[in-house]
Amino acid sequence: MGDPSADARPDRPMFVFTDENGDVVLMEDDLARLLGFDSSELAVGESLAAALGIAASDAGALLKEISTTARAKHRLAQIRNRRTGRSWWTFLSGSAPAAGGRFIGADITITPPTAALPAEDLDHRHNLERMAAMVRSRLSNGHGTGLSEENEIELRSYFAARMLAIYVLIVRMGGRALGETLEQKVRRSNQERGWSIDMNRGRLTFGEAELRPEACREMSQVALEYAVRVTSKRLVTRELSELDVNFSRSTVHRAVQSGLRGDV
Repeated sequence: MGDPSADARPDRPMFVFTDENGDVVLMEDDLARLLGFDSSELAVGESLAAALGIAASDAGALLKEISTTARAKHRLAQIRNRRTGRSWWTFLSGSAPAAGGRFIGADITITPPTAALPAEDLDHRHNLERMAAMVRSRLSNGHGTGLSEENEIELRSYFAARMLAIYVLIVRMGGRALGETLEQKVRRSNQERGWSIDMNRGRLTFGEAELRPEACREMSQVALEYAVRVTSKRLVTRELSELDVNFSRSTVHRAVQSGLRGDV
């Protein structure tokens, strides 16, 4: 089989999140494929320059502008597929999520020249919307479209998006070691209880056909308590509140009823 990224090309805005050092903490799946990664998880930990295939000086200038002014408008840059060497001209823009005056990383948007350049790509809430959409897409692949199944997928997506947001926040605030500790906590709970949910670089996978509310309740609480301990209650509450607006009221209500939101 050929390289699945060989015929890919940027046709819409895509995102990548970094930490304060400019290392990738989250990359959109389609962008990872475009750049020649087997999976987006493999991009985590790479420098922004290495992941996008751009000059370190260009990445450094972009991140410096974001760290000092909280945003950077569209800069022309050539990103490159690490396998094929193919490259494309794109616009890079970005913003810094609020964290009490501290720079904890950048939300970077990669926009092809053929796409519109909307102002909302400089808004963290909009970037969380993109993240939620990516989680939905992952969990929807291979499933049918029955109403009850759609509701189940949306509830899974809500839980998985919250866990991913918590992971990204703590890695940005304290480094990858904190993210690895969260993953160990999730795996330990699963092993002790005989559940089949796993976390890899913040991404959840569900091994069972149906969502187990008791498993999600426990893992949500473990993640929330850990995140509050290593960051702050205010930061965790704000991040998850901004994520919640990307889900319907009925989904949030069902999550509350099922205990999936936890208690911050």
